[in-house]
Amino acid sequence: MSGISTKGVKKSFVSKELKPGNVVARIVNISIEESQSPKDPANPEYKMWIELEGKPMGADFIGFDKVFGDPSKGQYKGQYKKIQLSNWPIRTFSGTSKKSGKDFEYTAAQQMLDFLQKILDLAGQTSWLEDNDGKFNTWAQMTSAIMRSKALNDVYFSWCIAATQSVNAAGYPVYYMYLPDKKDASEVVALEGGLVTKFDPNVHIKKDSRLTENSEALNNGEDEDGDDFGNAPEDDPFDVDTNDEELFEMED
Repeated sequence: MSGISTKGVKKSFVSKELKPGNVVARIVNISIEESQSPKDPANPEYKMWIELEGKPMGADFIGFDKVFGDPSKGQYKGQYKKIQLSNWPIRTFSGTSKKSGKDFEYTAAQQMLDFLQKILDLAGQTSWLEDNDGKFNTWAQMTSAIMRSKALNDVYFSWCIAATQSVNAAGYPVYYMYLPDKKDASEVVALEGGLVTKFDPNVHIKKDSRLTENSEALNNGEDEDGDDFGNAPEDDPFDVDTNDEELFEMED
């Protein structure tokens, strides 16, 4: 009588990456990149990257290497993901309000500062931007100073995170992750335990066949389940028409 065969049983593992959904994570870094190939050279375009780390996995958990295979560079104690503020390039847009008939303009700087003020408010650092008015010449200087100040240190937020899904060459799902549009989620971030929009995969997951087997175009990282990620392309394939004011639900 032969024993029970255990060959080929799939081993369980914990992915080192956060996935789309309602997650709890702290911000470990914020960075802003200016596009080198905007659609309109007179209207600069930006991408804001938000690096998130989930809750620690436990006292006995060693951690995920920040640099794969090199623990000397530090380790994340929870799942990690680098997402974008939005799924379109951040640029100045203007138009006429369908509600009031008034002209409006929403600059790229205002959009990025509004998000920074939102998370600083939640972290109890309401006056940080005002206190540092005029001190920085570049976005890199500002975001670096925010992180160095530890204004967001160990502050955990609840998030609703959306994504565009593709598959890589190995057939595994890969995600280009970002905060959903206002029309799809009224509240995308709050302090841990606060009210955020409930994640709905039918609304917050989009599938894009153009990125099949093109994991190079997606977020940074290397997933334990076979996902390999690179930075999103400069020519953003997820762009939408930012002249549509209703997309942002601007207040009059």
